[in-house]
Amino acid sequence: MAGPSLHGLLGRPAGTLAGFAFSPALRHSGIVWDEAVLDRFLADPRRAVPGNRMAFPGVRRAEDRRALIDFLKQSTK
Repeated sequence: MAGPSLHGLLGRPAGTLAGFAFSPALRHSGIVWDEAVLDRFLADPRRAVPGNRMAFPGVRRAEDRRALIDFLKQSTK
């Protein structure tokens, strides 16, 4: 597994899912995942949470982020 389960992502505080070694930056970010936070994070994870270890450059196009967020809303309930 490359990352934590995304099931139940929306409304969950970042870095709190048991069984995954989140970066201290993400654990202490104070983020609670909602659509606006996800959009900022997906656009530029390193800027959204400086010091996070996620090896993901981000999704540049807003419409691609919107589609991804819509997918997550439906498939991670």
